[in-house]
Order: sequence, then C-alpha cells, then structure tokens
Amino acid sequence: MEKIINNKTTPKATAKQRATRIRELRRQKAPADAVQELPIDEGYSKTFLRVIVAVSVFLFAITLSGVLGINSMFENSKKQVQSNFTVQMLPLPNYEDTKADLQKVVAFLENYPNVTQVSVLSDGELRALLEPWLGNNVDVELLPIPKLLDVQINNQQNKFDYKELVVRLSEVSAQASINDHSLWLARLLKFINSLKMLAVTVLMLVAGGCVAAIVYAAKTSLNIHREIISILHIMGATDEYIALNYVKQITQISASAGVIGTIVAVPAIMLIGTMAKGIEAGIFNAVHFGAEEWLSILILPIISALLVAVTAYVTIVKTLRPMV
Repeated sequence: MEKIINNKTTPKATAKQRATRIRELRRQKAPADAVQELPIDEGYSKTFLRVIVAVSVFLFAITLSGVLGINSMFENSKKQVQSNFTVQMLPLPNYEDTKADLQKVVAFLENYPNVTQVSVLSDGELRALLEPWLGNNVDVELLPIPKLLDVQINNQQNKFDYKELVVRLSEVSAQASINDHSLWLARLLKFINSLKMLAVTVLMLVAGGCVAAIVYAAKTSLNIHREIISILHIMGATDEYIALNYVKQITQISASAGVIGTIVAVPAIMLIGTMAKGIEAGIFNAVHFGAEEWLSILILPIISALLVAVTAYVTIVKTLRPMV
C-alpha cells in the first residue's frame, strides 16, 4: 500500500498556479551572489556589444559635434554679415577729387538711418590685404586701388533696405558701390546644407549599424539559451518577462559602453576645435559651443541606452513567439 502511494504521480500544476509561482519568485529577494536566469555570455557576446556601442556613440558624438559646429558657424557668420557691409570707392584721376569724393560718401553714410559706424580702411590695412598676392613692398598710393569702407549697421530684425541705399548712394557718388555679402552668404548656405546632408547620412548609418548589432547580439543570445527559455515557458514565464530579463542586462552593458564612448569623444572634439581655430580663418573662428551643444553630446549615453532597450525588447519578443 505504501509503495502504491509513493508511486502515485502528482497532478500537473495549472496555468494559474504556475503564474502564481512566478509572481512569488519575483517577490523573493535574490541573494547577493545570484546569477541571472538568462545571462548574456561573459565571452564574445558582451565584448562585442560593448565595443559596438562604444564605437557607435563615439562616431555619433563626433559627427553630431560637426553638425552643431556647422550650425554655429553659419549662425554666427550670418549675424556678422547682416550687421555690416562694405562700400567700395573707385579712385578718380585726381587724388584730391578722390579724397573729396570719399569724404562726401563718409558724411552721407554717417547720417544714414540705422548706420552706427563708418570706418575707412587705412593704407596699412589695404597693404595687409594685398600682401599675400603682391608682396610686402607695395605702395598703395601709386596703385589704382579702390578705397574700402566698413559700415556697421543696426539690423537686428534683418529689415535694412539695401536697394534704397544703393539708389541714394549713387546720387552722392557714381564711384561708390555696395557689397552686402548676400552672394557669399547664399553660397555659404548652399555649402553648409550639403555638409549637413552628409553628416545626417553618417548619423543614420552609425545608428543603423548599432541597431543591427543589437539585433544580432539579442538573437544570438536567445539561440544559445533556447533550452532555458523552453523551461521558463513551461514554468509559465511570459515572453515579456523573458524579454525584460534580457533588456535589463543589455541596457546596463550599453549604458556603460556609451559612457566610455562619450568620455573618449569629448577630448577628441576639443582637439578638433583647437586645430580648426589654429587655421586662423574667420569662418572657423565663428564656431562656438555653448551649454546646449555640450549637453546634446553628453546625453548620448542615455539616448543610446534607450535605443538599445527598445531595439532589444522588440527583437526578443518577435524572436520568442515562434518558440512558444
């Protein structure tokens, strides 16, 4: 009789009982040395994930800094260009006539609405402009070089009427002409838009490569632990529970790798900025990084961790459905 009782098979747990058991296990506090139910391999999988995320964040940060630098360069250059223009005075055959004509134009501009300052470039400044082409032994007075006037204006709302100024200036002197830098600004805008398109393409490629790597790492880990997943399914674990177990580990690994990539990128960005300023070209000196630009770069580890979490969760849930 005792033997018969011992040989009796216990009834299988119902789905409700299995679910209750899973909830009880979740409430229990795991010991300090406990391992994950579905650990990601300590070998190549973790190393591969760390390297891919760190490199992706590094490249993303460098490219993003380029985009932000281009925006800063254009906006600062635009402000400088919109706040001033150049007047060119062609010389007359007689030096005294040229001087008198110049004085008339300067007096007219100084009294013109919204003009804040008029500066005539000196012979020394003109000589410095011509020196790269003509050498340093140039007598400006002996050459028929136009006089240049740098005019500062109050143009905060970009409503300065250049057309009216051209008409009225021509009445004062037929030798005067205005360069409002609009052609240069249009070409600069076209060039900057091309750079932006290239940078955005690089950003998309980097993000796409990172997503592909996460999908590969998640699917590989699921295939390695297929037997464990089957046991968890029998115990009543849902796909969401298994996915969250994976996502937690992958996100932690990706967040730490993203921090490393950002830490390496910051000094690289500063070095590139220093080298650009060393060129001593005005367009590069217009680049300026404020708090918002640096914040956009420093939050990349958080953004990358969120991207990895969403990608891993969607990939794992879709991969687990055929296993049920």
